[in-house]
Amino acid sequence: MREVVELGLRQPHTTSQEVAVQGSGPTPLKSLIEAFLKVFSDFAPGAEDSDVAEFAATLEDFRAQIAVSDHEQDVRHIAARSVRACEQFLKQSRQYFATREQEIAEVIAMLRTTAQHLAGDSSGFHADMLATSERFKGMVQLDDIRELKRALASEAAALQKIIETKRKRDQQMVSTLVERVVTLQAHLHETEEQAWLDPITKIPNRGMFDRSLIKMMRAARFSGTPLALVLLDIDNFKEINDTHGHPIGDRVLLCCSQWISGAIRHADIVARYGGEEFAVILLDADLAAAEARFRDVVAQIAGRSFEYDIDGVGKSVRFTVSCGISQMAQQDTEIELVHRADQALYDAKRQGRNRAVSKKRSLLGGLFG
Repeated sequence: MREVVELGLRQPHTTSQEVAVQGSGPTPLKSLIEAFLKVFSDFAPGAEDSDVAEFAATLEDFRAQIAVSDHEQDVRHIAARSVRACEQFLKQSRQYFATREQEIAEVIAMLRTTAQHLAGDSSGFHADMLATSERFKGMVQLDDIRELKRALASEAAALQKIIETKRKRDQQMVSTLVERVVTLQAHLHETEEQAWLDPITKIPNRGMFDRSLIKMMRAARFSGTPLALVLLDIDNFKEINDTHGHPIGDRVLLCCSQWISGAIRHADIVARYGGEEFAVILLDADLAAAEARFRDVVAQIAGRSFEYDIDGVGKSVRFTVSCGISQMAQQDTEIELVHRADQALYDAKRQGRNRAVSKKRSLLGGLFG
């Protein structure tokens, strides 16, 4: 850019006579700027698509202005503006490519080993290719056309063999790389699943429940189908930990989660809500249907026991759960739906535990649940 400026973009002020003379035809400066804008428009460096389009339009506008400018003073002014625009675009272009470096850093790291291996193979390949090229150069000195044909055929066959060998090596390397990528994807999927699972009960954790509730409430509103939320809490869980120990308490949590999971449909979701509390989202279930189903679940859990063995002595843990149920209203938020189920769970505890209690939305809705 500085060289263009020094060629005349910032010359001293000309006189009116000079302008009149210069305006009589294309000036060297005008021709230079027109050529400069065309070259820069054709070979401008890359950047964001929107920036490139805007810059191209700006250069086109400058070129149009230069084309109709008859005075040297106007040409200098337009030229100076075009130089500033080009400098600004070059700055944006450098920033654009700089931001890409970090994006490909991890890809480069992953492929470095493969690239090094390929480089080793390629050195031999290029050596063979170079030798073949030298032999082709020598062939032009042959006088016998038939000998040249035979030599060319032999070299073509040798070259084809080199290419085929290289292709097989590359194919093997690509296959190995694909296997590595598939393994990495599997590990990533496994890691993502583990991030959303509770480590003790092996069911979705609170974070997964919160995300699922938002999505399922949105889907229920869209389809116009009912949705019910159930909160369950193991009664007197502290006594289980105090009597049998925390490891057995963890096994009771796992056992309870399995019993609940076995009592719901595949489309429903059960999650560990926190502590000894579980949450179940029931699709296409109104309040009455959810209450009837979980009265059975409460009764089934109360009729079972968790059996375990310690030092050769068989022991068992019997426990019950309390359950609070709410049904989504169209105007409900996630917080309101959970709050109503939590109030119903509190009522179940207050009424003596080991029962399922439902709570409807009041007429005042969000104010009183």
